[in-house]
Amino acid sequence: MQNVNTESSPDSTSQTQDKAESKLANLPIALFASVMGIGGLSLVLKKASVAFGSVALANASFNSTILNSGANALESSLDSSTAVNPSPLLESSLVSSWQGIVAPFLWWGAYGFAVLAVVIFALLLVCYGAKMLYHFNAFKADLKHQVKINFLSSIPISMLIIVAFWSDLSSGVDLLWQGILGLFYVASALQLVLSLYVMSFWFKESMKSALLSPAWFIPIVGNLIVPLSGGLIIAPKELLLFFFSIGCFFWIILSAMIMQRLIFEQSLESKFIPTLFIFIAPPSIFVVDFHSLFGFHNALSFMGFNVALFFVLLLLSLGNIFTKLSFAPSWWAFTFPLCAFGIASFDLYMIDFKCFYGLLGILGLVMAFFAVVLISYKTLRAVVSGAIFKE
Repeated sequence: MQNVNTESSPDSTSQTQDKAESKLANLPIALFASVMGIGGLSLVLKKASVAFGSVALANASFNSTILNSGANALESSLDSSTAVNPSPLLESSLVSSWQGIVAPFLWWGAYGFAVLAVVIFALLLVCYGAKMLYHFNAFKADLKHQVKINFLSSIPISMLIIVAFWSDLSSGVDLLWQGILGLFYVASALQLVLSLYVMSFWFKESMKSALLSPAWFIPIVGNLIVPLSGGLIIAPKELLLFFFSIGCFFWIILSAMIMQRLIFEQSLESKFIPTLFIFIAPPSIFVVDFHSLFGFHNALSFMGFNVALFFVLLLLSLGNIFTKLSFAPSWWAFTFPLCAFGIASFDLYMIDFKCFYGLLGILGLVMAFFAVVLISYKTLRAVVSGAIFKE
């Protein structure tokens, strides 16, 4: 007779279930920042397509005007024996043609990343909802953790970014538009609740200055995302100004606090160093919000953009620091700020199509694209290996 070990299979199944439960309990809230990065990339691609499409139309209109007046100019030049230089017309035509090709490509790329952001957000929401349901103590630990608490606002911010992209998909009173509108108000309410919760947590708990990092911007300055999204669905201006005011106030205060900590105290832990990129986000979003709320740009919004530009240059000069880091979910902090900078640059570019802002917009877009692709690859590897679920 052969002795068959029938107990190995149940043990193996039990171990597999335990591993799955452990992964769910340790699901990092910081992963929602991936939706911010991928959704932000869809927004900057969409903004770029609108910017290039607008200038292409402007060039086409210019070409038409030049062409109509060119015949008269050529006829009169024959009498005066002067030659007409066709190079400006040819150059403008080539630029218009190039932009007319690029704009639709960027547009469809934007929709591809927007769909991906929605899918990832839905998947993470289901998984984190399961964590809340089956591992409530682990969820409570996130709510009381002095670092993880800052990433809770990445959930409503992700929702607001999704609303910002799909806001022009539908209009009127149809079901889809009502869904977009409802998602905006739910996200805004959740953002306010989390802002109040985080602030009360800071007041009640004995916070460690060593844990102060740019990640603290997320729950408070996340309020600046509300006007960015709400301006596109024509939300009440009083509501948008409320969030805009909160975001600006705490952006200034936290900037001073964090700069003091970075300069006079010990350096950030390596896993928090990518959060330095968050310094780029508030002034960049401020530029877009200012235009959305007041309908124009003035010296104040240009000052905000210059602050963002300075931090981009500063962090590029510190690039060798980031090449030595081991992967962590906080790497997603690279992505959305670069997207925000690209959006702000294209917003200023569309005022009078100055090449300076257009080139900065392209720079932000290229950096954001490569950051999203690289960090997505790193994240997938960490998920497959299980490393991302280890505390």
